[in-house]
Amino acid sequence: MRILIIVDSLALGGGAEKYAVNLGNKLYTKGYYVFYLTFFDENPKYEFKGEYFSFKDKYKRNAISRIWDLVMKPFKIRNICKDNNIDVIISIGEVANLHAIMSKFLFKIKSKIVISQVLNPKIHFKSRITFHRYKFFYPKADKVVCISEGIKRILERECGIKNTVTIYNMLDLDSCLKLSNENLPEKFEDIFDSDFIFVTIGRLSVQKGQWFLIRSFKSVVNKHKNVKLCIIGEGELKQKLTKLVKKLDLEDKVFFLGNQKNIFPFLKKSDCFVLSSLVEGFPTILIETLAVDIPIISTDCKTGPKECLCPDIDPEKKISYPYYGKYGILTVPFDVEFLIKKIEEEAKKAENMLEEIMIKMIENPKLRKRYSNGLKRAEEFDKERIIDKWENLLIITKEST
Repeated sequence: MRILIIVDSLALGGGAEKYAVNLGNKLYTKGYYVFYLTFFDENPKYEFKGEYFSFKDKYKRNAISRIWDLVMKPFKIRNICKDNNIDVIISIGEVANLHAIMSKFLFKIKSKIVISQVLNPKIHFKSRITFHRYKFFYPKADKVVCISEGIKRILERECGIKNTVTIYNMLDLDSCLKLSNENLPEKFEDIFDSDFIFVTIGRLSVQKGQWFLIRSFKSVVNKHKNVKLCIIGEGELKQKLTKLVKKLDLEDKVFFLGNQKNIFPFLKKSDCFVLSSLVEGFPTILIETLAVDIPIISTDCKTGPKECLCPDIDPEKKISYPYYGKYGILTVPFDVEFLIKKIEEEAKKAENMLEEIMIKMIENPKLRKRYSNGLKRAEEFDKERIIDKWENLLIITKEST
């Protein structure tokens, strides 16, 4: 079977990008012909197996260019599918999904279309145009793969989309454990020479909430002097976050380590992982952290963390915070409105709770031990289990009429 994976880019550090490469590499090793098509040719890239195409777009495109893209990109996708005898397109992310479906809608391509929803779609529903775009286009795909049950329910209930299936992110567990035994890069060894290390990994963006995490961490430092926060990732907010660190006098406590090809030695050398996201789909980084058995504190953003860390409860169940789940501790979610409307009082309440749990994690060895048990949960996302679901889906989709 010949498969074309369409995604914004394969840039190192991106969640959707990692999702695309993990899926493509595993399908490649299973004997599938795998092709990648990206809109942006960014570097460095995740290591991928298969052939590669890119439109090599530039950012900050104007409205006329985006409208033109609605015709030209699907036309180019059709040509790639025709020239390479593509059986199934797998698109990842809202933009890629739209262009994949448009290639079928406008140019009647023969390739089957499987789109992947990797982020909570409700963040786009405030725009009626975007909401109706989901309702109109997604049913035209042959299948909509949701990376969490929470996402699936949103699409079904609020958009009336019925061609959905849940397939979780996959993890190459053996590779993760092997990579975790590699040495930490020498230039970072001094940073990790501390009594307690918190770490977070993700793009430096509004979505990931590092702004709130840094503000919470200030109070942690006031109580525990020999504690550090390491932030792995790059992104558009780096300058603002760096200024915040300076303003809070945390320059010797908060460290921006950039993108790292191998994140696992950093996780293994840390004492606790913190996810401060405002919105997620089903964060792969939580699964990766579970694999190295370090405690996790996460905001209970919609969707993903609860479903990952608390598999014994319904993801829609209302809970009180902090919630001590089976595999991690959930704190009250931050709201994007905190940034837009600067609701300082509500933001501070959420920050205070995160701060309190971080301090508890430092001071309570029993709590740390209780949450150093993630490997068992991580095994449920191992690539061999997840790829079977993808193979079954691809076979059924290809053979459907």
